Amino acid sequence: MRARDRERMFFLMYQMLKCGQTTESAVRAVAKSFRSEGKEDISAALHAIAQKVAQGKPMSKSMEMEYVMFDDVHRAAVMAGEASNYMTESFHILQVLEDKKIAASRAGLAELLTPMLMLCFSLFSIFNTGLNTLPVLTQLKTAQGKKLGVAPRMVMDMTGWCAEHWHILLAIGITLAVTAYAGIKSTQGRFWLDYYTLRVPLMGKFIRYKTYANMLLYFPHLVESGVKPKQMIPIMEAMSTNIVLRRKIDAFNQVITTGGKMSDAMEKAGFPGLIVTPIRVSENYAGSDTGTNDVMIEGMNHAYSILERDLTDTHKRFIGTFSVILWLMGGGVMLLEMMSIVLAQS
Repeated sequence: MRARDRERMFFLMYQMLKCGQTTESAVRAVAKSFRSEGKEDISAALHAIAQKVAQGKPMSKSMEMEYVMFDDVHRAAVMAGEASNYMTESFHILQVLEDKKIAASRAGLAELLTPMLMLCFSLFSIFNTGLNTLPVLTQLKTAQGKKLGVAPRMVMDMTGWCAEHWHILLAIGITLAVTAYAGIKSTQGRFWLDYYTLRVPLMGKFIRYKTYANMLLYFPHLVESGVKPKQMIPIMEAMSTNIVLRRKIDAFNQVITTGGKMSDAMEKAGFPGLIVTPIRVSENYAGSDTGTNDVMIEGMNHAYSILERDLTDTHKRFIGTFSVILWLMGGGVMLLEMMSIVLAQS
């Protein structure tokens, strides 16, 4: 499912629920809208979800069978909406997040496309030079009684070996891909992948902050509706797509179960200090006349704004760093090719 279709689906669900439609009727109306556009696969999937909802199943559970259309974060957002009775706001937040994701992917693709293409064309060019151009220049140089330089010899040997043993390289690549896929699909393999991913500079910080930011989007609505911290645990686990971060939710559960404060539980679960501090301060607030801890909600919203700003900066640094690496790799290949030609002619 394309991100644009998913974003529009969330928007239509938000509109339907805001107009007072039930969840089932809203899903069926959105399904009819997609069918009128000729998108039968999306329409059929939504009708299947509506059928499950009509049978009394929560929508968050009904969405599980459509794992291609909805990931764990989408289902967790709907689960939070069901728990807090804020389904309309949940779909609105999902629509905004999907729109941001589309904008970020476009910006990242635009910045990385040029250096990626340059690297690919440079590799094609150096293989053509090593297999076709340099052998001719080598024959001319040998006829003149001159020795071939190190750079052109290295390019010829490397490209020649790759051309001669391409089937071996292909077999090795397929074997590694299958082995890696099988390892990732296992519980232990996925754990180690997520563990080392969190240790990658910039990427690890981005994954952690993104996970906690997703939680903070829905925590204020849960607190406002009176949902207890214990009831937030399934939502937190669903939003933690990284297994290492998901296991830290167990620490949150242990602290809450033993009667600990929410700030201590969040600290044990690995939440950054900029989130834990306003929560700890707000726990000393007696509450408003309605019984809602307004200070905690304000603190969560403020912490989310800080996390969102850090996420944007981290994403820009990651894209910029990766772009520089691609530029250097492409330029290095072009420089090696030019040096080999010049040395082969001199």
